[in-house]
Parts: sequence; structure tokens; C-alpha cells
Amino acid sequence: MAVRRILVAVDGSKPSMDACVQAIEIAKRLDAELIALYVVSPDIRYNYLEDTITPRLPRALKDVMMLAMQKGERHVDKVKQKASEKNVKIKTDVVIGVSSVVKEIVDYAEKNRIDMIVIGSRGLSGIKKMLLGSVASGVVTYAHCLVLVAK
Repeated sequence: MAVRRILVAVDGSKPSMDACVQAIEIAKRLDAELIALYVVSPDIRYNYLEDTITPRLPRALKDVMMLAMQKGERHVDKVKQKASEKNVKIKTDVVIGVSSVVKEIVDYAEKNRIDMIVIGSRGLSGIKKMLLGSVASGVVTYAHCLVLVAK
């Protein structure tokens, strides 16, 4: 199986940035296209709704989502800069999660004919005792393609 398109999932954590370094190296070696993806967690909306009681809720929620999108852009831009330094072709994307981060990554990979997903072993949850983060575990379970979990 030829690996022509590699997706690296980014959340800004150290493991995800380590995964980016690995993905860039693999893409360079295989002369593959790299796509850096940031998924705005659907939990942001629900956490925000629980913490806020205001008549301006739709406007405030829109502001929160815009900030989350901007944060995602900053993360994928870091990956883009690193890839450009290595002369690796890269595309970046930020999507708003509707159901779960795992589902968004897996669906994105299927829709975009991704051959390999690279993901960090743990993300921003901070649960260091887990051997594998819940997002990484879910992607490994449901992805249609090769998955590399970078540590």
C-alpha cells in the first residue's frame, strides 16, 4: 500500500507536536502530501452553555467558537512552518467538531482519501496515567487506514 496522503491531528499538546515532527519526516521520506488538522472540540459549546447564563448567548457562543478556530489556526500554522522548513507539501484545515473529535478525524480521513493518520499518544486531557489517550485510542479503533501513534 502506497502512502501518498498523511493526516496529522493537532491539538497543541506536546505529544501532538511530537506527532507532527514524525509526520513531517515520514511525508518527506515518502514524498507524500501532509495535511495538518485541528478539530474544535464539540465540548466547547456544551461547557460554555453550562457556564453561561446570558440573554446574548448566541453572540457570546459565536465569539467563543471564533476564538477556538483562531487557536486551531495558530496550531496548524506551527506545523505548516515546520513542514515548509523541510520542503514538505502541506495543507492545513480547522474544522468544528459536531459529534466527537474521534469521529471528525476518522470522517475527515475517509472523505479525503488519507492513507495514514499520525496522532499523539495523549492530548490535552492531562491524564498521564493512561497508556493511550481516548482520542488516539478511538482513531486507532475506527480509522480505515494506517494509524501511527507517536509518543
